[in-house]
Amino acid sequence: MAGVRNGHGRRSGFTSAAAALVLGLTLTACSGTTPQTTSAVESPTATTTAAPIAETADPGSTAPIPTVTADPLTPTKPTPSAPATTTTAAPTPTTPEPTDPGSVAGSCERTLPAYPVLEPGTKDPAVRALQCFLNDADYGPLEVDGVYGPATRAAVRKVEAGFEGPAPKPGRIDAGMWVLLISRSLGDDTLKAGSKGADVVTLQRALRAAGGTITVDGEFGAETKKVVQRFQQANRVGDDGVVGDETLFLLKMGATIG
Repeated sequence: MAGVRNGHGRRSGFTSAAAALVLGLTLTACSGTTPQTTSAVESPTATTTAAPIAETADPGSTAPIPTVTADPLTPTKPTPSAPATTTTAAPTPTTPEPTDPGSVAGSCERTLPAYPVLEPGTKDPAVRALQCFLNDADYGPLEVDGVYGPATRAAVRKVEAGFEGPAPKPGRIDAGMWVLLISRSLGDDTLKAGSKGADVVTLQRALRAAGGTITVDGEFGAETKKVVQRFQQANRVGDDGVVGDETLFLLKMGATIG
């Protein structure tokens, strides 16, 4: 009976264990958890920590790759650059051709072998000299073209307006008009033997226009003195041969030798 009890007791123990196992599995299934089993050889206190898996960029991702901006360097002042210089070649100096004073166009020849009578409408080289003298005396400006046209006549009319009375022959350029125009360029200095220069040239031209025979060379020599004496005698102002205030006045008024 004892053996039977023992056998029955072992069977009863197995039955109880099996029932407990079935009950545990049922409870586990109902809770949705998987029972953890521990290996008999593992230490119950040992735990294993898995190394984290490095994230890799998704090759198909379109997100921008972050950039790193470095801190700016210490600012430095820019080195000023020299301004660009443009080198311009200096123009080659040119020497202007000498022209006689008072001329507007054309060349002036003031010294003529003789100073003829001119009338409005005349075309002659002597008209060029007339136009030059009119310019010299500030009655222009006139174009020096050798034609005694309206412009020249208007300038002559200005001269005639300074007469004390009406012009004897309006527009006519005679000896007296030549002397008057030429002498307007004379200064106020006294001229006498030994004098030289531009005023002597003007004096000699005026004396030639007045009817004297004289060389125009700019030197007040014996010949010039003799002609001056003739001029003074013709106009009754003595005959010292010195061109002083009285003789200058007569020349500028257009007096002649005779």
